[in-house]
Amino acid sequence: MKLIFTLLILQTTLFAEALDPNRYQKIKRILSQTGHLELDVMKRSLESIVSYPAPYLRTLSEESGVRIYVKERAIMLLAHYPDGESENLLKNNVANQALHPSLRKFSARSYRDGFIGKKADQVNSYLNQYRYDAKIGDTVRTLLDPKIKKNLNLNLEKTEATENIKMKKKANQ
Repeated sequence: MKLIFTLLILQTTLFAEALDPNRYQKIKRILSQTGHLELDVMKRSLESIVSYPAPYLRTLSEESGVRIYVKERAIMLLAHYPDGESENLLKNNVANQALHPSLRKFSARSYRDGFIGKKADQVNSYLNQYRYDAKIGDTVRTLLDPKIKKNLNLNLEKTEATENIKMKKKANQ
């Protein structure tokens, strides 16, 4: 019985990792649109394609030949899907000296935004290592600024309150 259960879990994990190529291309098209796009609009568009787009975003952010701005958008959106794999990717990007500086900066911001609410001490400690990094140090110092963190927490509280109101309205309809 344990063997069957283990095989079922393994099979589910393997199939969960496979990305649908059609969905991937749709997500890539959305993130490739030129012009200024609001993150919330992109997030809703992605979630209309797949309910949890984080695996697609991670893959897209690492794909060679993809324009930097597309990768930046994918990385920024990962803040909305804070899971272990996203955390590892973002931290690895921050640490990767060979990676384009803007991707490192966006990774630092996304890591902070996505995980500060759950792991504030860990996030601050990790980012603090890059405070004087020649390429991303200014960004990291800004991210660690207490005034900015206070504003971030206020924005998170407002967002959560707005989402709760929307959920209550849907429940009452």
